[in-house]
Amino acid sequence: MASFNKRMQTFRKNIEILGSRFYMWPYWFYYQNKRFKESYWPAFKRCKSKKNIFRIVYEIFFVTFYWIVLPYHYFRYGLYRGEFSIKDILKYIPESVVYYRILPKINSNYFLLDNKNIFEIMLKGGNLPLPLTLLKIQNNVIFDSNNHIITSKTDFQKAIDKAATKKLFLKPSDCGSGGKEIIVYRKIGGKYFSGNEEELSFENISKISKTDYILQEGLENEDFLKKIHPNSLNTFRVMTFFNPRKGAKVIYAMLKAGNKKAETDNAHTGGIYVGLNLSNGKLMNKGFDEDLNEFALHPLTKIDFRDKKIKDFKKVVDIAEKAGNLFPTLTFIGWDIALTKTGPIILEGNSSPGLTIIQRTHGGLKKFYDLANDYIKNNN
Repeated sequence: MASFNKRMQTFRKNIEILGSRFYMWPYWFYYQNKRFKESYWPAFKRCKSKKNIFRIVYEIFFVTFYWIVLPYHYFRYGLYRGEFSIKDILKYIPESVVYYRILPKINSNYFLLDNKNIFEIMLKGGNLPLPLTLLKIQNNVIFDSNNHIITSKTDFQKAIDKAATKKLFLKPSDCGSGGKEIIVYRKIGGKYFSGNEEELSFENISKISKTDYILQEGLENEDFLKKIHPNSLNTFRVMTFFNPRKGAKVIYAMLKAGNKKAETDNAHTGGIYVGLNLSNGKLMNKGFDEDLNEFALHPLTKIDFRDKKIKDFKKVVDIAEKAGNLFPTLTFIGWDIALTKTGPIILEGNSSPGLTIIQRTHGGLKKFYDLANDYIKNNN
């Protein structure tokens, strides 16, 4: 039986790799063309520091044949600007190279992160801090935080009454992305309501029980992070790389700040991201949004990012590395961590983390690329 299970694991892994090529590539191609039209091309046209057209054409052909890809990333990261030499350009790794050539070789058992219910069990076992979970919906069944089945309004209300905050977040528990499917509930007159004024009730939650969700208590930032954008929980995206001999180590970190009074800090909802210097915990001198705009100050609150030191950032790094050690089959993980007045709290781990915010804030992915190739060479 053990040999059969092993063969089935190998079969599923091969099918996953094959499926990503035939199923995800058309989607990726559509998405890149959409983003090219919406953001990359408008940014190219308004750029005043472009290289001359002959240099740009040469570089486009160069990166195309160097990576054997369609060179969307050349426009995505504004590599046509005069400040980028060929050496600099090669530090930016095409998304298709990472997602389809590297990650399938270094990451496995994605479900451990992608399913938030399993993820919560793993982190609790590692004694790591998480937001308070009030409800879990799995396979048409509603559970409370102690995994007791909720079958009545009374049980439901008891679970909700454990919340000590005025904001709750209902998230898809499997593969949610970019904050687009999150429902935010605010407490008004003793009850919680979503943005479309739908009450958080046993009846309404029962209607959506065919989809797996997790309902968690909202968190509040420590003082400086809260000032940047008070409407959202502003978090850190911290990337760990697991080395079998050294354990998980943080190799990149950035602050994700909300914008435009959005409830979330995701890039897809207008968020701004700012790189962090791992050696001293200071923010870098400029932030970015998804449309290639750059900011020294937050556009809404005018908070200055430049050279600001994040209090207790070392605790954020420490907790990310402890979490990374719980998932040795997932070599590269993007952790979303909130820094509250009581310390860092882990929100989620991403098995295929968005690369744009890392590459723009840290000048590419060369460090990851070298580590990953060394790992593949020594472990396959």
